[in-house]
Amino acid sequence: MHIYQKSFNSFGGNEVYKKTIAIVNPSSSNGNTGKEWPEFEKTIKNSGIDLDVKHTEYPLHATGITKDALKSGYEVIVSVGGDGTMNEVLNGFFEEGKQINEDACLAILSRGTGCDLIRTLGIEKSVDSLIEILKNPKTITCDVGLCKFIEYGGKKSERYFLNISDVGIGGETTYRVNKRSKLLKGFLSFLIASVNTIVLYKNKILEINIDDKINLNEKLNSIIIANGRYFGGGMEVAPLAKMDDGLFDIIILGNLNKLELISNLPKIYKGTHLSHPKISRYLGKHIKVRSLDKALVELDGEQPGTIDAEYDIIPKGIKILV
Repeated sequence: MHIYQKSFNSFGGNEVYKKTIAIVNPSSSNGNTGKEWPEFEKTIKNSGIDLDVKHTEYPLHATGITKDALKSGYEVIVSVGGDGTMNEVLNGFFEEGKQINEDACLAILSRGTGCDLIRTLGIEKSVDSLIEILKNPKTITCDVGLCKFIEYGGKKSERYFLNISDVGIGGETTYRVNKRSKLLKGFLSFLIASVNTIVLYKNKILEINIDDKINLNEKLNSIIIANGRYFGGGMEVAPLAKMDDGLFDIIILGNLNKLELISNLPKIYKGTHLSHPKISRYLGKHIKVRSLDKALVELDGEQPGTIDAEYDIIPKGIKILV
């Protein structure tokens, strides 16, 4: 069942979008994607789909491949990898603050640890599902987030994201997950990392400004800037978020202690945590997060740097095939 409730507009079959390229991260799914892709590719092509393929070789390679592909006339870019690969592909759709081709579409074959974005979009993980999507394409137009942050070397940087960004415990959890082997499935990888992080993590004094109207400056656990609903391998942290309303859902986990965090983890997985007195929800378009304390920024399952961070939403920023 599609979690993302929206009426879809079909734009026809593959005869309209003839130029399709799959950008494959062979290291995703703990290296299993590289082993299994040849059979996947054979299955896709045997179904009658004309598909070109490029493999990534280093971090952020997918962004460059995507830019080159769009400039060469490709109209459907298939991300084959985890949420991090998807994020790299997403960033390749943009150059100098604008889309390279506003009519181009993103398709996703999710192969990573978390697979959180497809939970909101209602996309299945199978190759058969991708074939169906490519042969009978339907589009949804989703908002895109833009985050300005500080890289570890101190340089100011910016990155687009499609699902969720987190400042606080989520950033440190993602850091732990990405530094370890991902032999365990996404749920267990993130659950173990979450519990480990809760034990070691200390809440921070964080300042957040939302649309120049709401300003908080207090000890907090985390600030979640959500476009989608899920993060952390299946936690429904923003159960009311919509990816096409032109607004971020901002979920603030207040000064929760370790026992409160652990006891409320099941509620976060179920999306029933918003009633907790130390958890708040806001809506906004422009968010600033600052702190004298060091806090890590997570974007679509990647951990590229730290705050200060500034967020803007780009309404209807990209087309996605579902």
